[in-house]
Amino acid sequence: MRLGAANPIFLLCSLYLRSIDAIFADDAYQVDFHHVLLGAPQPRNTFLYRPSVSSKASLLYTLSDRSVLGAVNPKDGSVVWRQQLSDGNGDGNGNGLLQPSSRGNLVISAVNGTVQAWDAAEGRLVWDWIGHEEIKALVVSQIDVDGHDVYVITQNNGSKAHVRKLAQHSGALIWEYQDERYDQPAFGGVAQRMMLTCFSGDMPLGLSISTQGLFYVALHSTLLQGSKVKVTSLNASNGNAQSSTTLNADIDLSDTQSVLSIESTRSSSLLVWSDRTLKSFRINTLGTNQILTTRLSNEKETSIQKIQFHALARDGGAIDITVHCQSPTSHWLEVYRLDSNSENLEKSYQLPSVEGPAVFSVAIHSGDIYFVRTTKRDVTLFSSTSDNVLGQWLLQAKPYDHLAESYDIPYAVSEVVARGKSNYAVRSALLLSSGDWKMIHNGEELWLRPESLSGVVTATWVDTDSQQSLAEELAVESHSNIGKAYVHRIKRHMRNAQSLLPWIKSLPDRTIYSLLGRDQRLGPSSSGNSFGFHKLVVAATDSGRLFALDVGSSGKILWTIQASEVKPWEQWSVESIEVGDGVALVRVLGGGSLTVDVMQGVILEDQLQSTKPGIKTTIILPNSPRSALSVQINVDGTIAIPQHGHLSQNTVIVTQDEKMVVRGWSLGTSKPSLIWAFSPRLHEKIVGVAARSSNDPVASIGKALGDRNVLYKFLNPNLLVISSVNIETHTASFDVLDSISGQVVHTLTHPMVDVTKPITCVVSENWFAYTIFSNFSGGVGKTAADFQSRSKGYQLVVSELFESPLANDRGVLGSASNPSTLHPKEADTDDQNKSPHVISQTYLLPAALSFMTVSSTLQGITPRSLLCVVPSLNSLIAIPRAVVDPRRPVGRDATSAEAEEGLFRHDGALEYDSKWVLNHMREIQGIQKVITSPSLLESTSLVFAFGSLDMFGTRVAPIGGFDILGKGFNRIQLIGTVAALALGTGVLAPLVRKKQTDSRWKGA
Repeated sequence: MRLGAANPIFLLCSLYLRSIDAIFADDAYQVDFHHVLLGAPQPRNTFLYRPSVSSKASLLYTLSDRSVLGAVNPKDGSVVWRQQLSDGNGDGNGNGLLQPSSRGNLVISAVNGTVQAWDAAEGRLVWDWIGHEEIKALVVSQIDVDGHDVYVITQNNGSKAHVRKLAQHSGALIWEYQDERYDQPAFGGVAQRMMLTCFSGDMPLGLSISTQGLFYVALHSTLLQGSKVKVTSLNASNGNAQSSTTLNADIDLSDTQSVLSIESTRSSSLLVWSDRTLKSFRINTLGTNQILTTRLSNEKETSIQKIQFHALARDGGAIDITVHCQSPTSHWLEVYRLDSNSENLEKSYQLPSVEGPAVFSVAIHSGDIYFVRTTKRDVTLFSSTSDNVLGQWLLQAKPYDHLAESYDIPYAVSEVVARGKSNYAVRSALLLSSGDWKMIHNGEELWLRPESLSGVVTATWVDTDSQQSLAEELAVESHSNIGKAYVHRIKRHMRNAQSLLPWIKSLPDRTIYSLLGRDQRLGPSSSGNSFGFHKLVVAATDSGRLFALDVGSSGKILWTIQASEVKPWEQWSVESIEVGDGVALVRVLGGGSLTVDVMQGVILEDQLQSTKPGIKTTIILPNSPRSALSVQINVDGTIAIPQHGHLSQNTVIVTQDEKMVVRGWSLGTSKPSLIWAFSPRLHEKIVGVAARSSNDPVASIGKALGDRNVLYKFLNPNLLVISSVNIETHTASFDVLDSISGQVVHTLTHPMVDVTKPITCVVSENWFAYTIFSNFSGGVGKTAADFQSRSKGYQLVVSELFESPLANDRGVLGSASNPSTLHPKEADTDDQNKSPHVISQTYLLPAALSFMTVSSTLQGITPRSLLCVVPSLNSLIAIPRAVVDPRRPVGRDATSAEAEEGLFRHDGALEYDSKWVLNHMREIQGIQKVITSPSLLESTSLVFAFGSLDMFGTRVAPIGGFDILGKGFNRIQLIGTVAALALGTGVLAPLVRKKQTDSRWKGA
């Protein structure tokens, strides 16, 4: 927008926009919170690594199951940097690979066919190599023979495997080798020093590089002879095949218990695998046909459930093979020595068996190798040369331990620093089976990252207002007899008396907060719950977890539970979460449900197993005549009512089936009846249905104009906006329906729309907004209207509905004594008179919006803000409603009457103002949805954003906090002024009285 600074209308609009800042400057980073998450760390892609050769401290690197690469500070668990490697909003498949560079300044990642090198200290992209095939293995050379380059194996289903060598510092392709032998590969693959459980089929297994050479390992399955391993020796300089070896032994990997591992040291490359019973294992030095077999020392003859291999190089060319064995009740570690000639394999020693689950990790410091064993009780440090214990520390639990239940520890990475001969510092990062991440330093827990809370699919607000609880208690007493009501009141008073002592103890803190505006005990964002800021949010994740957090206490996590066991390749399909009377009802796809206490996180009733095919979800009708009635919504859009259910009349339920047909059902006295159906047009499909929020109060039925006239709003709480796209004609249609009668009250159609891009829509009060991507490539017109309609890019369309285009006119409703949307006036045959007057306006956007909602206040008096998620900016913005008012004049300046309303000239483009960004300097990644809730202050709305990664919460005041004092208000000065006035009054009052008395005597 280019307007002269001297224009008085522009100055007036600038002052107005300045007054609608979303957040006060002194509230930034005080009233909001941000949970920076990475996702569940993957064991094979997690390690401690020094970001540079000169660095003395290590960082903790991981590539999570959501394809997020991040570096974490081991001291406090804060994220140093992170990069989202997958497309979309952090929805990765967990198939990425990550390896450290041997030069100490890069980490190499491989995700979705792309290999990227990142600066280990800053997270800056150094180079990338884009392939068109799935990456099966990634190996970064640790020896000087080939220049420390990067090797990858790529393959797509139905294609041949390729081995490629990339330059470590530039990513340039040096050479490429194609495996000509296999035409039908299967899924799977392993990286260097990586365990793999795989199934039968032809597949590349991995690469191994040492001073003996570069070896490409592939598995070939036959129907009669089982699986054979073929090893190809490649020239590291040019990629030519030098020799090929087929192991004369069957490897059965068809069973999930079979384990195969490719282990590499500086001097040797080994292939280690186990049998199906996990009672013995075999070792082959790659490039030879010799196979050594050894039986594990299972002294207690227990059933071994899991084994892990690890190879360690020794002086003189010998190699130690560590085998970590786990049974249902115990675990132990066996160490075997392979001589320099790879001919003899002997057992060196065995660490004692310990009851319960545990994990072993290997740490190397100054050339010395250490074993770290971590259990739920202690941390023990062993020397790698014997079974001597160098140190042992009992675990010291932290108060946050209730956030992570007692889980197994499947993996750990450790770092050991020797401080003298007998003093050691051991730091271990534990990856819990829940998906959380914990750091332990000499038995002391330093921090816990709740990564299991990533991937939130739905969330809802919980109102903990004590006044509402008191009203519910009084309602119970009013519906009881005198005796029961008196007993209930006595019990209520006794419960209240229990909180008297804590309230008295909190008086000093409350006094300090009242004076200074800061509560040192609860944090800067705490102000009690006098204003309704301390609301809870109950959320569900796609991994089957439920948790609750306090939005008013910097997003403090109150509890978290594993509500449903979800397989790694599945997602928990939660339809909704409903809260009432302190209980959360979680509804899942198929009709199952789960009831949880929202304050304690205790499961009250579990009916998740009662899911049935063909059922989408169930809903509760609390206004039925006798009791709450459960209504079953089927996948085909029909409704099922219990046989003896009592239906409430004048209730309409809207459903949507698999074919995207929207139906309206009326509940009668016997069974539901279909009253209307909306089917997409020919070659169209419905991509979204938006409705007004259940908490969308309307403070005024009209809009006051600058000339003191009124435009009456078309207010209908039952409006739906159905979004449809036509793939063949590239058009997008938006139909506004009355969900009671099914009548289409308005339709908007846009040509030349990119229907492959997402469309988001929101409905509030008497207006709705949606976003599209216009594909117009013609020239820009002369007027602003032509510029809007013929511009290519993302567009925001805002439409406002009025009863009549004329001021002070109610339109068709003006002459109706009892208007009804279910039964319109039959005498009026003019459809134009039945439809509302719609004013629409289009705004060009600088970036796409993936989700939109509106702020909500208690009475609806405060103008709403349009809350939008901008994924390309990793931001959440609050666009003032006045900025996107469709009544803004186009192609001309606003008149004095329009300027008085706050309208100003519209030139087509809408630039995102930095004052609208709610997250300030933070980057919130993976945000997909936003929910809002009113506080007890009319000026302020609570906001909670969530998605596949981060969680963000804040407060938004669209026109400022007009009903609350800001933090900059000097309370001490006010008290001092009042005290000074009181003191002055007390001192001067006797003097005034004496003067008045003396004047009377003199007058007499």
